[in-house]
Amino acid sequence: MTGADREPSGDRATEVRRRLRELDPARVGFLGVLSVPGYLFESLEFMRPFALCFLAFFWVWIGPLLDYALARRADGPAEPTDWIHMGDRGEWLVAYLSIPLAVLNPLAMVQDLFQLAGSAVAVVRYRGSIPASPRSAYRLPVAGTWTVVNGSTEKDHSHSWFPANQRYAYDLVVTDDDGRTRPEGTDPATADYYCYDEPVLAPADGVVVDALDTDLEPARAGGFSHPLKRDIRGNYVTIQHGPEEYSCLAHLVPGSVAASPGERVARGQPVGRVGHSGNSSEPHLHCQFQDHPVFEMAAGQPPLFENVTVESPWTDDAAGASAAGPDGERPPDDATTITAGQRVTSRADEGPEDDVDGATTAGREAVAAAERAAFGVAVGGVVAFAAGLAVPRIAVGIGLAGLAVVGLAIRVLAGTDRVRRPGGLGAPLGLGLVAALWTVGPATVRSPAGLVLAGFAVYTLVATVDRYRLKRAFGTGETARESRRRAGSNA
Repeated sequence: MTGADREPSGDRATEVRRRLRELDPARVGFLGVLSVPGYLFESLEFMRPFALCFLAFFWVWIGPLLDYALARRADGPAEPTDWIHMGDRGEWLVAYLSIPLAVLNPLAMVQDLFQLAGSAVAVVRYRGSIPASPRSAYRLPVAGTWTVVNGSTEKDHSHSWFPANQRYAYDLVVTDDDGRTRPEGTDPATADYYCYDEPVLAPADGVVVDALDTDLEPARAGGFSHPLKRDIRGNYVTIQHGPEEYSCLAHLVPGSVAASPGERVARGQPVGRVGHSGNSSEPHLHCQFQDHPVFEMAAGQPPLFENVTVESPWTDDAAGASAAGPDGERPPDDATTITAGQRVTSRADEGPEDDVDGATTAGREAVAAAERAAFGVAVGGVVAFAAGLAVPRIAVGIGLAGLAVVGLAIRVLAGTDRVRRPGGLGAPLGLGLVAALWTVGPATVRSPAGLVLAGFAVYTLVATVDRYRLKRAFGTGETARESRRRAGSNA
């Protein structure tokens, strides 16, 4: 049998792609949590092999690579995004070579772990079933015509069904008529992408509760993300729109965030510019709607979008035609969902104002500092574990103290012209606490796994308090936006 005979035919490749979308091997990774007691108590060492289940989380990276390989063997476009060209094979290779750099970044590693564990907390919060029905309608967070490259309310084309906070997230880019995100034949310079530096708009009236404006951004894209990122979102803005309604707009240009925490913003108001910071293979806007002010603890909410015209370039595909209507477009006056592969055009920059009079972020600096300190403790645990494999304990403590000083210096040197993240001093303080424990503390507290678990436990507790506090600030009454939706449904 030849190698060609062993390869899937075009039809088989298409079928395999669809079947793989139905599977979710990453779920096996959650069994790895069963190994944790084995590292805390010697009597439970037999549970340590469950740690191998964590390897299943690598499916998040392996799956897209396999899908790309199968797509090249398929007989024509089979997925709604196949018409979009986001780099060649070389750029895909760069993206996958960047993965180890991200994994070695302790800030990104702990944030990923918190996302996964936070998803379990969100599932418990909703008693096993995260709501899947849209609650509110928003405007697109961009102006003009954009392409949805990731995201859907359906699992098959969702951004990431797990972690739960990104279940209904969207990635938006600008493409030309050929489906390219930058001019053909150009180098992948960040500034050459069509969407780079475009305005990002508030999707509804609200109050900014969190933001980061000082993360790093590489000058080159093409699959490359900055290895020293401080947050997987890069620069971002989180806005509260209701008691349990938040939007998160991510991967913004450094220094472009135009609204500070505590500031009220109006629907359609510019709050930043599209960039390439954080976990980003090329410039794009990541937007998601969630029930929680804290990214890692949130459950995603499926949004509806108002005043948007939807075009489906893949109208020959049955699923696409069904989603967009027989003519490839949705009625322009109806609030609608959007899905990967569509072109979406915002037809209005302004909309009716919402009632946010009860919202307040008073006291959030202290709460956010406690959250960031817990995060810093978990990061310290990860660093202590990795460094302790190669250097003496005292050297580990000194190294952690050095990282804490660097964190404080970044905070000070960022200057006053940048929007400050609430509680930004917390993470260095958390690292400093671990440094002290590792240098002069008793052996009983020098447990990397214990520090990570303790950091997550405190993070979860403080984040829960934060959520309820901000919910109460909005009150439990009906917002103006909810009132309009109810009136419309009764008309």
